[in-house]
Amino acid sequence: MRCDAVKSIGLALLLGTGVLTLAAADRKPPGKTVPSARSVDRIDPERPWQHDDGRIQHRGRLFDSWNAWREANPQHDHRCGTPVPDTSSGGDGIAGAGDCSLTSTNPTDEYDPSNMDLVIPVVVHVIMNDDGTMGDISRETIERQMVILNDDFSGTGVNSDTNTPSAGIRFVIAGIDPFGMPTTGITRSNDSVWFNDQGDYWNELAWDPTRYVNVYTNTAGGVLGYVNAFPATGSAGQIDDRIVIDWRVFGEGGSYGPPQDLGRILTHEVGHYLGLFHTFHNGCGDETCLASGDLICDTPPHAEPNRECTSANSCGVTDPISNFMNYSWQACMSGFTNQQVRRMRCTILNFRSELASESEACGYTCEHDLNGDGFVDGGDLGVMLARIGGSSPGRFQCGDFDLDGEITGGDLGSLLSAWGQCPVLACDAIETCDDGDECTTDYCVDGECIHVQPTYCGVCGDPDAGSCYESNGSVGCSDQDCCEAICNVDPYCCVVSWDASCRNKAQSGDYPGCDG
Repeated sequence: MRCDAVKSIGLALLLGTGVLTLAAADRKPPGKTVPSARSVDRIDPERPWQHDDGRIQHRGRLFDSWNAWREANPQHDHRCGTPVPDTSSGGDGIAGAGDCSLTSTNPTDEYDPSNMDLVIPVVVHVIMNDDGTMGDISRETIERQMVILNDDFSGTGVNSDTNTPSAGIRFVIAGIDPFGMPTTGITRSNDSVWFNDQGDYWNELAWDPTRYVNVYTNTAGGVLGYVNAFPATGSAGQIDDRIVIDWRVFGEGGSYGPPQDLGRILTHEVGHYLGLFHTFHNGCGDETCLASGDLICDTPPHAEPNRECTSANSCGVTDPISNFMNYSWQACMSGFTNQQVRRMRCTILNFRSELASESEACGYTCEHDLNGDGFVDGGDLGVMLARIGGSSPGRFQCGDFDLDGEITGGDLGSLLSAWGQCPVLACDAIETCDDGDECTTDYCVDGECIHVQPTYCGVCGDPDAGSCYESNGSVGCSDQDCCEAICNVDPYCCVVSWDASCRNKAQSGDYPGCDG
């Protein structure tokens, strides 16, 4: 693995951990002030605006809620707002970008994650409306979101199994700000313009984008999340380089509710931030899978995003509903693929080389669990004692909890203070959430079982609905398997009407259960 492109331990020493408490309160870097002046020049009437009473104003109309606005704007893809880049230039003009450009991927062993982790600092900018009644996110929620993000990138998240690869990428809330001052890695602002994702708030709030991942939470302009541009376009490290997440889906159990309540919108958008396309990008592609479709060969191609958890077969193979870069419900997602992992690591090395620091591959279950058995105990103490006095310039060592570049008695004290079982989540105590209903997707959030019903549940297979191979004018059609396969990629057919577009899909023979 190439190491010269990755920044040394210098940045690593800026990172904060659960054992290194560097600040008593969330703060902004010195020299930054939260602006209080309103300016109508910063308001874009073409974008939705949420008033303090919760209503949404857009293009002269007023809606009672975001749901009402979305129903009135079905042409707007609300799931992800990351812009699709112009691939005509290819991005190959940037040095070393050919392995993960806008037009191709070369997943060589150079980008294999098995040798060591890459550690990346994150700053979270929490943006609220003027009076703070909307947009607030607790530190506990932010810490839980970081656990979810790291679990997903390590291949140990919800639904993962032994075949789910680890990306070898670890995210840590920053502990030192760009001015060398202690911080919690969280900033807080009250500004209704910024809260509505308007105005160039990043000019005031961003920490050096070459050295920190800047995550902003606000309304995200009506989508659940977005990255402003792909790194291969030249945006990496620019002042507006950012990830924006709807504050209601940040963390676990947010107010947006099911099925977007497992904290995986950030996982999806970090994938874009590190160069991944949607798995359905450019549809089915062709046999040159590293230069067509999503530029990845081990993600099955599919023509359209999957919106729920029912499998489809839009390109002759089963759609990857479990992939983080699809639009499936979060409860049925489980991981990235091996080639996606290599493309992300390639992006770090070639486009974000100052962002990450090298580290040993630490198999933590929790931060002080050095042997990964779920407990901080004598086994970890033995590992620590064997490392006392050791140092490794230029890279993290597992067990260097105070991040001073060497393992000392201070790190030993930190381990002893965490003695015992790693924290157990409330959902771990629940054996199953399966309610026996084949229609529902069942999962757990914060100790509570959630049961989400697909929009077409009970619609498909109704003998009175009419043939799937005709524009029957009803909702759904009589062939359950064919109906479900089509409605999984085109819910309109099971929510509004089985029209000519639905009929054409059934007749195409491209969907399982549809015999054409």
